[in-house]
Amino acid sequence: MKPLKTKVGIIGAAGYTGGELIRLLINHPNIEIAFAQSNSCAGRKVVDVHTDLFGETELIFSFSKLMEIEILFLCSSHGEAKEFLTTNKISAHTKIIDLSQDFRLNENHTINNYEFVYGLPELNKIKIMQTNAVANPG
Repeated sequence: MKPLKTKVGIIGAAGYTGGELIRLLINHPNIEIAFAQSNSCAGRKVVDVHTDLFGETELIFSFSKLMEIEILFLCSSHGEAKEFLTTNKISAHTKIIDLSQDFRLNENHTINNYEFVYGLPELNKIKIMQTNAVANPG
């Protein structure tokens, strides 16, 4: 019996960070990319933008399409990740990993019941294991 794959979504998937994340995740045996969102490229094939993925994926960029997922990656431009979370309802069970800079500073970042922890394991190993929201250290 095949193990269930973890469903992930990517916000801001047309940018450099989103493209690299897709490249890493499309061949991961335990991950299924449920959606790759891009407002500017919605409806286009991912390989039209990330040409290095040609032959690797048939993903199509979506426009603000949220569905039930287990992990949400925020790869949007700086300032847009915070705006996205304040204007969209995310399931309380969804883990969020912010790959922009919106939540990585030492300020207290709590949005819609998500309290972001700075994702540097040398400083916050225990907090990272206990949270549903991690800010990538960059």
